[in-house]
Amino acid sequence: MKLKMNMTFQHKPNKYIVNTSPEPMESPFSQNSTFVLYLEPIYNSFLQTYQNIITLNVMPQGPLHHMVTPCQFPKLSSFQEPNVTFDPMMNCVYVLLRFPVSQVGSGYGAFKHSSNLMGADDIPSVFSYLQSQGYKVDTSLTTMLQDGRVVIGGVSDKRYSGNRKMIAMVSY
Repeated sequence: MKLKMNMTFQHKPNKYIVNTSPEPMESPFSQNSTFVLYLEPIYNSFLQTYQNIITLNVMPQGPLHHMVTPCQFPKLSSFQEPNVTFDPMMNCVYVLLRFPVSQVGSGYGAFKHSSNLMGADDIPSVFSYLQSQGYKVDTSLTTMLQDGRVVIGGVSDKRYSGNRKMIAMVSY
């Protein structure tokens, strides 16, 4: 004997997600008080060379904000293909510039000299600056993420990227 079952699924709206206000909702994740520093390989098409530079995942709050510029990088190689989720507008990378920014220039102008961009040799100075300006380098969270199974860094699936290496999680 074969039983036939009819099932009905009813969608119940989640009362915590419903927005009844005429104002658009602000994402709870849009407050960038924490950011990640990476050491990332890029192709500097102005100088036609590869460089390892310090990048950030978001534009930081606080005084560091004035030393960061958004840039778009070309592919690292002609063989690099974007992931299916690739969005050209997401190819924006936040780059840490050398001080003073007014002399370095922001945006694409920062690439005219390889010394305009902060790199691996600058990491101790960057940490010193961050601490003196009230930023907190979260060593326990950084260690947990570096030792964990989820890779924080690597190659991005949202933009052209090399094998980024996470330096630290920082909060302001």
